[in-house]
Amino acid sequence: MKIPETMLAVYLEKQGGFLNVRTVPVPHPKQGEVLVKMAVAPVNPSDLARIKSIITEEDLLTFIPGIEGSGTVIEAGKGLIPRLWLGKRVACSAIYPSSGTWAEYMVTSASYCFPIPKTISDEQGSMLLVNPMTAVAFFDLIRHDKHKAIINSAAAGALGGMIRFLGNKYGIPIINIIRNEGQVKMLNAAGAKYVLNNTDPDFTNQLHLLSHELKATLALDPISGSYTQQLLEAIPYGGTVVVYGNLSANEIGPSLRPLLLDNKKLHGFYLGNWMKDNGMLKTIRNIIRVRQLLKNDFKITVQNRFHLDKAQLAIDTYLNNMTGGKVLLVPVGFADFPQ
Repeated sequence: MKIPETMLAVYLEKQGGFLNVRTVPVPHPKQGEVLVKMAVAPVNPSDLARIKSIITEEDLLTFIPGIEGSGTVIEAGKGLIPRLWLGKRVACSAIYPSSGTWAEYMVTSASYCFPIPKTISDEQGSMLLVNPMTAVAFFDLIRHDKHKAIINSAAAGALGGMIRFLGNKYGIPIINIIRNEGQVKMLNAAGAKYVLNNTDPDFTNQLHLLSHELKATLALDPISGSYTQQLLEAIPYGGTVVVYGNLSANEIGPSLRPLLLDNKKLHGFYLGNWMKDNGMLKTIRNIIRVRQLLKNDFKITVQNRFHLDKAQLAIDTYLNNMTGGKVLLVPVGFADFPQ
């Protein structure tokens, strides 16, 4: 395949500003790296957090968003794994802030790419890493620490749906936390047994009673801030809150009282660190587990697709309906995309 000299990529025009596209040189891989011709890239909450974190003019000049996606490896740097992946369809994750998945081409480490079988589409493959691997990581933690039940915050979102699915699969009771009555009806219709609305005036008491009844000693928290405090106070003695996001954008931290008096624990979770700590072989085994789920049991809902030059519209669409399914960015194809 002939590789062009330039490509379209998404950039942030200024701190707190809009996203637009620029024409920039196509990068080329160094040793241990590959060049991926991107097919699809999703919008994730972690992408939005990364965009918000850009604060310097220098970052603005080089930063290309996009943590995960799918595509085809079209150029390989030196090394065995890059050569093995050449010509393969892969799920991939970005390694450099200056080469993200929201572009026509991306350079990344070959160890951040995993072949996609023919049974998985480019769309489903583009979402193979962040949410499914996070859900698998949580259930590894559940089994390792022998939690009998868990609290699933933001349960109506894509990751929340995967956690519900795996809870049913492995027989783990899930307390699902949502934020409006529409989501209550949606989860009830989907068969969720335990659903609590965090806007209910009696939510804190309901959560305390139910978590103690089910012995839900693990609470998953993508919100942080004052919500982390609610979880710490609600879970039983010796329980753990795992914070893996900051959807509230709240800098207020929790009180230490539950940690000191009730032997409770507060942990942070970042998928990249978990994958690195587990090593390449275990990561590959987990990718195979995720591929089997996507191939046989679980499909991630997609609510809309946009060309790269509509990245800002894609983000606005996602923020307006974060529980309606994933929003995807696609460099080419699909004539019915919003224009």
